[in-house]
Amino acid sequence: MTLTITTTPTSDAGRPSRTQVAVSRAAGGGRVSVWLDADGPADRPVVRPVLLSSDEHGARVCLVPEGALLLAGDRIEITISVGSGVRLELVEPAGTVAYAMDGDRATWDVAIDLDVDAAVVWAGEPFVVAAGADVTRSTTVRLGVGARAALREIVVLGRHGEASGRLEQHLTATGPGGRPVLSEALEVGPGSSRLLLGGARIVGSVIALGATLPESAPADGTRFDLDEGGTVVRALGVEAHRATLATSWGLAREAVA
Repeated sequence: MTLTITTTPTSDAGRPSRTQVAVSRAAGGGRVSVWLDADGPADRPVVRPVLLSSDEHGARVCLVPEGALLLAGDRIEITISVGSGVRLELVEPAGTVAYAMDGDRATWDVAIDLDVDAAVVWAGEPFVVAAGADVTRSTTVRLGVGARAALREIVVLGRHGEASGRLEQHLTATGPGGRPVLSEALEVGPGSSRLLLGGARIVGSVIALGATLPESAPADGTRFDLDEGGTVVRALGVEAHRATLATSWGLAREAVA
C-alpha cells in the first residue's frame, strides 16, 4: 500500500479550504494507493481526510472538520477521485452546522470523479442550516463506464425551535461521455412558502447512481428511478432521525458493492 498525506497551510485569506482524496490501484499490486491532502488559509478550518482502513479492493476514509464549520466566508472544496475497479467509502464523524453569517455567506462544493468500474459510498451526516446562515452547496459526480455511487444526504432547515437560514444547493451527475444522469436544485430560506416542502424542515435523500434499487424494495420514502440507471429515494419530515431512510440506504450500499 502507498499512503501519501500532505498538509499545506497558507495565510492567503482569499483561497478556499481544499480537501483531496484519491484512491487507485497500486502499481505493484497489493493494497490500494491512497493520497490524502488538506490545505487552506491559516485562519480557516479544513476538512481533513483520515485513513481508517484499506485493502487490495479499496479504502475507508473519514472526513474530519478541524474547527467550527460553516462560518461566514468559509469556502470548502472537496475533491474525490476513485481509480478503475476501486471502492471508496467516506464517513463523517458528526453533522455540519452552517451558523448565522451576519449578511455574509459560505460555500461547500464537492466533486466526485469515478473511473471505470469504480464505486463510492458516502453516508453524509445531517447538514444543518441555522437561522441567519447563507450557504451554497454543489455536488458534481462524473461516472465512468460501470461506475457506481451511493450517497446519503440529510438537510436540516434550522436548529430546534428556529427558522431556517438560506440554502441553495445543486446536484449534477453525468455518465460516460458526459451523458446527463441526474440534475436537480433546491433553493429554500426563511421567506419560502410552506408549500415548497409541505412544512417539513428535514429533507432526507438516498441517491444510487449507476445501480437501480430492487423493484420489490420496501419504500421508506418517495422513489424515483432514473432513465440512465439509478434510483433516488426522498423523505420529508420534522425530525432528522426519521429521515435517515435506513432501509433504502442499506439497499443502496448493497447495490454499489
